[in-house]
Amino acid sequence: MPKAAKDRKKPGQPGEDSLLPTSLTSCKKQVRNLTRSLSRPGLPSTVRVELERKLKALTVMQSQMTNAQKDKANATRYHSVKFFERKKIVRRLDQLDKLPEEEQTRETRKEKKRLLVDLNYTTYYPDEHKYISLFPGDPSKTTEDTKERREAIRTSIAEAMKSGELPKDARLVSVNDRKAIRKSNKSMLRRVARALGAPTAEGAEGDDDDDDDKGGNGEEDEFFA
Repeated sequence: MPKAAKDRKKPGQPGEDSLLPTSLTSCKKQVRNLTRSLSRPGLPSTVRVELERKLKALTVMQSQMTNAQKDKANATRYHSVKFFERKKIVRRLDQLDKLPEEEQTRETRKEKKRLLVDLNYTTYYPDEHKYISLFPGDPSKTTEDTKERREAIRTSIAEAMKSGELPKDARLVSVNDRKAIRKSNKSMLRRVARALGAPTAEGAEGDDDDDDDKGGNGEEDEFFA
């Protein structure tokens, strides 16, 4: 007897595309499949409405997954730059903390305040954007536009510290608390970065030293966990 022909799945029937995607690749595949299904003529209106609803939800999910992937890539790419800048900032802060009271002046207090802002800058800078270095290898090559964007982000961080959204001294914050703070304030920092038009190109802006290739010396930075 001839084998029975397999039933071809009709648009809107449950199947692989009814499952939530677990990766960006599978999400893109489902978006393509739904777009293809919607292009077929003669679809019942109820089926079309359901497919459009799924497509809209998956498109939002695809955008979120793309952003998350970009965030992860940038966090890895700029880890070394931030690590070395943080070390420099913490070293100077520790030096200021050890100053005898009679040597603490208005200028040293002002410097400490600025360094605490810079420490939060290296910690909570929005990951989806190109990192603007605090200490570029050749400051003369830093454009005025880059300087303005860097100072605007610094200002937003200082304001967040004043309002309590960000810690006064990031050295005193645990790893778990840093993760929670970064997550809860990411939207605020992203809004600032978007308003500034911060680019997403490769390499830390204003820093010609290829610090991304440094830091592979076995040093671990739990600060950025």
